[in-house]
Amino acid sequence: MKQKITSLILCGILCCSALNAQESSFETPAKSWIKENTRNLGIPGFSTLTLSSVRKGNTGETLRFQQMIKEVPVFESVIVVHFNKEGKISYTGTESLKKNLKEVDTVPSFPVSEAVQKAHIASKTKGAVTFEENKLVVYLTDSGETKLVYRVVTSSFDNPGSWETIVDAKTGSVISMKDISVKHHDKNDPTPKKNKKVTPKKAPVTGSAYIFEPDPLSKTGSAYAGNFVDNNDATNASLDAARTLVTIPELDLTAGVYTLKGTYAEIKEIEAPAKGIFTQSTNQFLFNRSDDGFEAANAYWHLDNSLRYINVTLGIVCKPAQNNGVLRFDPHGFNGTDNSHYLTGSESLGFGEGGVDDAEDADVILHELGHGIHHWLAGGISNADGLSEGCGDYWAHSYSRSLNQWPSTAPEYQWMFNWDGHNPFWPGRITNTTMTYPGSGSYYDKAQIWSAALMRIWNRIGKEKTDRAFLEGLDLTTSTTNQQNAAIAVRQAGIDMLGQFGFNCSDITAMTEEFTAAGYVLPEYSCVLSTKETTKENLISVYPNPVSDLLIVSWKGNKEEKAEIFNMEGRKVMETTIGSNRNKIDVSNLQSGNYILTVKGIELSAKFIKK
Repeated sequence: MKQKITSLILCGILCCSALNAQESSFETPAKSWIKENTRNLGIPGFSTLTLSSVRKGNTGETLRFQQMIKEVPVFESVIVVHFNKEGKISYTGTESLKKNLKEVDTVPSFPVSEAVQKAHIASKTKGAVTFEENKLVVYLTDSGETKLVYRVVTSSFDNPGSWETIVDAKTGSVISMKDISVKHHDKNDPTPKKNKKVTPKKAPVTGSAYIFEPDPLSKTGSAYAGNFVDNNDATNASLDAARTLVTIPELDLTAGVYTLKGTYAEIKEIEAPAKGIFTQSTNQFLFNRSDDGFEAANAYWHLDNSLRYINVTLGIVCKPAQNNGVLRFDPHGFNGTDNSHYLTGSESLGFGEGGVDDAEDADVILHELGHGIHHWLAGGISNADGLSEGCGDYWAHSYSRSLNQWPSTAPEYQWMFNWDGHNPFWPGRITNTTMTYPGSGSYYDKAQIWSAALMRIWNRIGKEKTDRAFLEGLDLTTSTTNQQNAAIAVRQAGIDMLGQFGFNCSDITAMTEEFTAAGYVLPEYSCVLSTKETTKENLISVYPNPVSDLLIVSWKGNKEEKAEIFNMEGRKVMETTIGSNRNKIDVSNLQSGNYILTVKGIELSAKFIKK
C-alpha cells in the first residue's frame, strides 16, 4: 500500500512431510533443531509442526514449518529454518510462533457456507464477487483466547478491498472484520476524480507503448506547477513530450486482438469503475495521459519490466500463487478514489484515480508491486513497524533512483511518489529520514526508517546487490516480522551470498554500519575468509594488476567454466568462458576502477584494477 498501501510432533515423534511440501535433504536436521529447542520456544505438546514449503535460492534453502492443532493450521504461526550453501543453519525465524495457545476441539458446529454468508453481510459485499477464499483455522484473538474459526476473505467489484471476516466456527459470531488490502497512503479522497484454464503457450508477441519513465517531473526535472499539474487528467505538449516510447516484450494476440497480457502480468477488471481492458487491433499502445489506456499501458510495462528483472535477470523466483503466477492489475480501480492497494486475497493490484492517476506514477506502481513481492517471498505481509510500506518504498525508489534523473543534492532525489505526491493532493514520503528505529508516528512514518536504511546501503554497494540481499532476505521472514528482524535477515542473506554476485566483506560491513546507524541491533559478525575460502582464492590468479588491455587469468581447473566480472556496485559488466591454465580476457573497454572476477559455480574470485 502506498501511503496514499509429514510433520514434527512436539512430544518428540517425527512424522512425514506435508504432501504438498517440496522435498528437502535438510528436513531432518531442521526437525532436529526444532525438537532441541521445543522447550525454549514454548511450543505446546498438543500442537505439531508440518513442513509446508521449501524454497531453494542463491543463499541456500529456506524451510517453513506450519504449526497445527489436530490437522488444522494455526493462523499465521510458522517457524523458518534456513540452511546456507554449506548446509549449516544460518538463520531461524520464530517470531510468528503462537506460544499461548490452548487446546481446542477442531470440529466446526456448522458448514462453511454459513460462514461465507455471514462474511458477505459483515463486509458489505456489493456487485460481482471477484475473489473468495475460506479456511478453517485455529485463531488467537486479541484478548488471548484460542478459538476455532472460519477465515473468509472476499473481494467484490463495487466494494474494493480484501475483506477478512473471522467467524467463530462454534458459535457463529463474527469476531472481526477488516480490509487487509495494503494501501500506499492513509489519506483518501472520497470523491472520484472521474467517472484456471490451461492453454498452449504461444510465441511472445511484442509491441510498443508510451509510458512515463518514471514520471513526467523526474524525466524533465520539473516542479509540480504550470504545465506539469494534473489538471483533471488533461494533457498538453509538455506532458506529451515527457513520455518515453518503449518496447513491450510480450503481448497476447488472440483472433487479431492485442491484450496487455503476458508471462508476468495481465490487465483485468477487478473493481469499480468499469473502464475495460483497452485491447487494440495493432500492437501499438500509443496513448497520451488524457486517454484511459495510458494508465493501462504504463502500469503493464512497469510491472512486467520489474518482474522480468527479478525472475530473469536476478534469477529469483517471485510470482503470485494465484492465476498461474501471473499478476493481475486494474489500472482504474479503488472506486476511482485517490489511493491504490495490493489485494492480499486475490494477490492482485488496484490503482485509484483521484488527484494524479496512480497508474501514471511508476513509484506508485512499483510500490504496490513491492507489497506483492513481500507477500510472495515471506508467505504473508507484515506491516509491523510499517515493514511492508518500507519494502514497497524501497522497491520503487531502487528503480527510480537508478535512472539518474535527479542530482543527489536535489530534494527530489529522496522523494517517493514524485508525481503522485508532494503536491496539493498529499505530501508523499522520503527516503532520507533522520528518524531511527523504532521511531514514532504512524506505520507509514516508521516505514521511512526501513527504506532510508536500504537506500543508504544501495548507495554504498549498488542497486543489484542491495536488491538481491533485500529479496533473498525477505525470503527468511514471516507475516509478523518487524523491521529489526528483517534487517538481520537481509544482512544474513548478504553473508550467505559471499563469493557470489560480487558480494564481499566490505559489502557486509556497509550493511552492518547502515543498519546499525538506523537503530537496528544486529548480531556480531566478523567477515574473515575461512581456510577453505583462502585456499580457493589461491587457485586463481590475475595479472597484470593494474591492467590496461589484456587480463591474464590462470586457475587450477579441469574444465571450462563461466567467468564473470563485477564492478564495485555489484553490477555484472562482462562474462566469458575460461579453461584451465592461462586465459586472456580483453578488458580494454572497461572503465577505470576496481573489479572482481568470479568463476561461476565454483566460488573462486580475484580482485583487479583497470587503469
